[in-house]
Amino acid sequence: MAKKKAEKEEKKKKIFEKVGLVFRSPVRADILRQLSESPQKPTEIAENVGLLKQNLNYHLNALKRGGMIQTRMEEFSEDELPKEKGVRINGKSESGKLKVARGVELTKNGKDIVNQFISPLYEEKISNKNERIKEKNKNNKKDDE
Repeated sequence: MAKKKAEKEEKKKKIFEKVGLVFRSPVRADILRQLSESPQKPTEIAENVGLLKQNLNYHLNALKRGGMIQTRMEEFSEDELPKEKGVRINGKSESGKLKVARGVELTKNGKDIVNQFISPLYEEKISNKNERIKEKNKNNKKDDE
């Protein structure tokens, strides 16, 4: 009985460590939210979140260490290899195709954190913003009358 309780407490501790890692900086929550829409290249994330690439790399590395994100890998034959900037070849697969790193994506843990904590926060933020807009419009109508 005590062993099960200790295991449960350890599991909770790991969850809170991951949540703490994310919420240590609001930028990390923004990054995870961006990645919840689709895998992206770091340059796209930096542009969408409004960060310098160096600052973004700091946060991406922390999120990788915490198991929230991972490098997105794709396989291509040599003749279909993308010519775009930022493509890194990471060896060959067993099938002989080139393994290419193309941006970052959420891990299962990252998706869980987004669904449980980040999405509800942003929904609340949007809801509050919409309420303020409605109230402002209501006050403007009163002023016009």
